[in-house]
Amino acid sequence: MPKTVKQRITIHLSLDLIERVRNAVYWTPGLTIASMTEEALEKALVELEKKRNAPFPQRKEELKTGRPVEFNQNHELVH
Repeated sequence: MPKTVKQRITIHLSLDLIERVRNAVYWTPGLTIASMTEEALEKALVELEKKRNAPFPQRKEELKTGRPVEFNQNHELVH
């Protein structure tokens, strides 16, 4: 079976979550942070796709880097 191509991404998580993940990996033989993260993201995507009854279409452009734009509950831009 051919090997899956992997790519690195960088994300920021709460320190509490990071510590919980590290503890789980430490106490679970064979588990890695990468495998745990990949499995969690896959499960989250499956749920999102179920809610919209379809996979997401291919994006039209690359994602913008930096801080995300924030909106309030009325969908107004927060400065």
